[in-house]
Amino acid sequence: MAEDAIDGQRLKHLIVTPGGCGEQNMIGMTPTVIAVHYLDHSEQWEKLGIDKRQEALDLIKKGYTTQLTYRHPNKAFAAYQSRKSSTWLTAYVVKVFSVATNLIAIDSEVICGAVKWLILEKQRPDGVFQEDSPVGQLQMTGGLNDAEEKDVSLTAFVLIALQEAKDICEGQINSLGGSINKAGDFIEAHYMNLKRPYAVAIAGYALAQLGKLEGPLLDTFLKAATDKNHWEEPEQRLYTIEATSYALLALLLLKDFDSVPPVVRWLNEQRYYGGGYGSTQATFMVFQALAQYQRDVPDHEDLNLDVSINLPSRSSAVTHRILWESASLLRSETTTENEDFTLTAKGKGQGTLSVVTMYQAKSKGKASCNKFSLKVNLRPAPEVKKPQEATRSMYLDICTRYLGDHDATMSILDISMMTGFAPDTADLKKLASGTDTYISKFELENKPSSNKNTLIIYLDDISHDQEDCISFKVHQFFKVGLIQPGAVKVYSYYNLDETCTQFYHPEKEDGLLSKLCHNEICRCAEENCFMHHSEDQVTPDDRVDKACEPGVDYVYKTLLLRKELSDDYDEYIMVIKLIIKSGTDEVQPEQERRFISPIKCRAALKLQEGKHYLIWGLSSDLWGEKSNIKYIIGKDTWVELWPEADECQDDENKKLCRDLASFRESMVVFGCPN
Repeated sequence: MAEDAIDGQRLKHLIVTPGGCGEQNMIGMTPTVIAVHYLDHSEQWEKLGIDKRQEALDLIKKGYTTQLTYRHPNKAFAAYQSRKSSTWLTAYVVKVFSVATNLIAIDSEVICGAVKWLILEKQRPDGVFQEDSPVGQLQMTGGLNDAEEKDVSLTAFVLIALQEAKDICEGQINSLGGSINKAGDFIEAHYMNLKRPYAVAIAGYALAQLGKLEGPLLDTFLKAATDKNHWEEPEQRLYTIEATSYALLALLLLKDFDSVPPVVRWLNEQRYYGGGYGSTQATFMVFQALAQYQRDVPDHEDLNLDVSINLPSRSSAVTHRILWESASLLRSETTTENEDFTLTAKGKGQGTLSVVTMYQAKSKGKASCNKFSLKVNLRPAPEVKKPQEATRSMYLDICTRYLGDHDATMSILDISMMTGFAPDTADLKKLASGTDTYISKFELENKPSSNKNTLIIYLDDISHDQEDCISFKVHQFFKVGLIQPGAVKVYSYYNLDETCTQFYHPEKEDGLLSKLCHNEICRCAEENCFMHHSEDQVTPDDRVDKACEPGVDYVYKTLLLRKELSDDYDEYIMVIKLIIKSGTDEVQPEQERRFISPIKCRAALKLQEGKHYLIWGLSSDLWGEKSNIKYIIGKDTWVELWPEADECQDDENKKLCRDLASFRESMVVFGCPN
């Protein structure tokens, strides 16, 4: 089967710089260790570059060296030297370092000293491991953060760590085997009474490692699954991913290869598309489980699939052949057509099809923010020396603060640049180096197809008690008619729900362009407004010529019934009194139609309720379904006051009324001249 196709190229953001306190450093070290572990087993380093592996190993070495500074004389670990040693953190260091021993040189005494402390100082006679100094960064503990059934879950977590270290420490610690068995006996005795799927999954894996997950215990394990493919924690997606990863490892140990494929498929479908799973434990466990899956599944050397995809934009089918040796290679195709497509597979084996749809969604007012505040300001920089090709330069100021009760760790600033602009890389390098290091690193992604760049900035931490600010220059290298706004998004790397987005633009205070929306579909309204025409300068022939220009769809005499004004645009409800030239809309006289104009054009229009108007416009300014067409009033729309019958008696209106009557008669009787 080809269920393991997580594309290695999408894991590049997992290779990050560790640092900070003893907890933050492990948060930073975790993704790099597990990314290397996974990429080694899936043999996908060529997608990132072999040199990237060495860079990752250097970062792991840095994390290892940094963590040793938080090792207490008793061989255990804590967030700081001044804090008491933590059971969970020490066990987690054992677990991660045990995996990392296959990647870098790690002193076995570091691992085994921590194991000895756990056994001698933190294990009770009944086998339970107890915690007397919980970690401060509770989110890093994943599903263990929930207090329910913690004795079993924490004991299972520590037992799994001891099993990781067993081959390393068995010869140095005589009591290791006995400690593991005592913990296993405690979990076994309480397993049937567990209620949380998370606890069932993590304890089930611990029991499977001891060969104890069988009979009624195995029934309890399997019954805890939802749809036989995941172990669900209600409203806790990350805990569910973590729990399901433990369950997959248990199934692999049991060699239950019939139950494995739907679990792997479910995990693949949950992946964060840019790499990572949004939390330390979910990320570590899912890639550890999938790496183990690649090692343990039977060799399906007969995997041979011929897949063809018929896309609406292609004249011929796209074909792929999937063989076992290339099963983990991700194949992808794109189409801009919003139509059905057909996929046909022939041969032996199974694979997973993922469909990603990109779309534009209507903005729901102000950008929503969760756990972060964010301020973005763009200001002129007339005094700076511009690059030779630049037409102007500006400063982009970004200030953010974490709204939790502690500093945020490992956060990302995702900055889309305005059309035609690019950041000053010299400024960014200064921010990332020197004694005052403000950012960990940055990456610039060019998108020539859209003339927009994306800047990714990595931050080791964001303060919770004051704003952290950075500022750098941006340069405009070419001018465009309409500058699309940029956006700044800040988010926690390990909790994607914690995020905030703000827009910016040289002329727009909130960075957002004016827009018109209909049935959740929006179009830009930043073009010029309608302009009144001086009646003294318009002749009857001019009206005919303009009304008959290519692209003009309709010509009506209307009566404005009422206005509906909003914060974004105005709607003018008009009765169609006379169809002078019929168009796409099958409207009949005396029917109502809505004419829409951006709010900024309100003063230019000055339309009055109860008045008649001559109006025509382009087919491109018709909007909506045929049964519910709306009319955009834009720069190419003709709107002219048509005086009332009594007003035509006034000397100042007589000529205009004659001209309009002549225009109406000419168009209705003769139509547009050839």
